Amino acid sequence: MGRDYEQLSEDYYDKIAARFDWSIDGLLSYPFKRLINHELHLQTGQRLLDVGCANGRLLALLNRQAEIQATGVDISAQMIALAKKRLPKGRFACASAEKLPFTDSQFDYVICSASFHHFPDPDRFLQEAKRCLKKDGRLIIAEVNIPILHDFYNRHVAAASEDGDVKAYRPSELSDLFQGHGFHIIKRRLIFQMQYYELSL
Repeated sequence: MGRDYEQLSEDYYDKIAARFDWSIDGLLSYPFKRLINHELHLQTGQRLLDVGCANGRLLALLNRQAEIQATGVDISAQMIALAKKRLPKGRFACASAEKLPFTDSQFDYVICSASFHHFPDPDRFLQEAKRCLKKDGRLIIAEVNIPILHDFYNRHVAAASEDGDVKAYRPSELSDLFQGHGFHIIKRRLIFQMQYYELSL
C-alpha cells in the first residue's frame, strides 16, 4: 500500500501550525511568498485562491497591495483556523488541492506557493485549478528547484519525509505538466532554489 501523502501533510502541519512562521518549513517557504508578492501587481477586488495557504501569510501579504477577495484552502484544519484569524475578511476552507470546493470560473488568480511538491496527483490539481480560473485568469506556481541533488532528494529525502513531500520537479517536468494541461507559460523565472511560473489558459 502506498503512502497517504495528504494524511501525512495534515498530521504534520496540524502539529506545527502554532509555530509555523518560525519553523524550518515556515522560514524556507517565506522567500516563495515574497517572490510571488514581488511578481504580481494586483488590483482592488480581484479574486485570489491560495492553494496550500497554510496560516494565510501570503494572502495577508498580497492584501497589502490591494484590497483583494482572498480565499485559501489547506489540508490542515489548524492552519485554516489561524488563517481565519490572520485575515478575518478572507474565505478559508479545509480541503484537498485535488478537489477544490468552488464552482467554475471564480478566480482571477489561483496561487500555489511551495506546496505543489506535496500533491499526490498533480494532474488532478491542474485540472481543478483550470476549472476554477476565469477565462482570462492566471495560475501562479512558485516551487522548489533542486538542480544538483534532485535525484538524491527524491530517492532519500522525499521518500522518507514525514510532512507529505511527494517529489521535487525539474523545470522541464513542470513545463511539460503545465503545457500538457493547456496552460501557456507567460513568465518563468529560476532564482537560486526557486522556480516561478505565471500561466494562462
